[in-house]
Amino acid sequence: MELYIFENYKTLFPELKGRQLTDRLIMKALAEHGTPADTVHRTEKGRPYTDEDVFFSVSHSGDYFVCLISDRPAGVDIQTERRADMTAICRRYFTPEECMYVDRAGSAGFFLLWTRKEAYCKYTGRGLEEILKGTSVLDRDDVEFFDFQLEKGLYCSCCREK
Repeated sequence: MELYIFENYKTLFPELKGRQLTDRLIMKALAEHGTPADTVHRTEKGRPYTDEDVFFSVSHSGDYFVCLISDRPAGVDIQTERRADMTAICRRYFTPEECMYVDRAGSAGFFLLWTRKEAYCKYTGRGLEEILKGTSVLDRDDVEFFDFQLEKGLYCSCCREK
């Protein structure tokens, strides 16, 4: 599993925006990984994929774009810490155990769990369905998470099949 991090990613291909920029960044990461791709396709839910035999997931926040490349299903999310009504979000999308975790850990715990949830959604390919139905990302035995901060206040979680 390798994580490709592009800081100030919008300046890498200034002529591109939106999905075209995302696709070019995916192709750049895949080329650096040694598995170049000519085209990026999308599933019905918008998940990008290529014809190459590799799993990848992407996310962006602030000035950062990340692409996680793996030999098995995986997902990644980055999120810049910002003001949020953590209590309301927890009540709506988190399990009771996750809400207790946030109560103990504060905003750092909230953003850790939120990026885990997003990474897990991308791992499953079902999108926000996993968050909306309250799937827990604590103490899972089917996946492993790698959590860290790229810089202060910029949380990242990678999720992959065990």
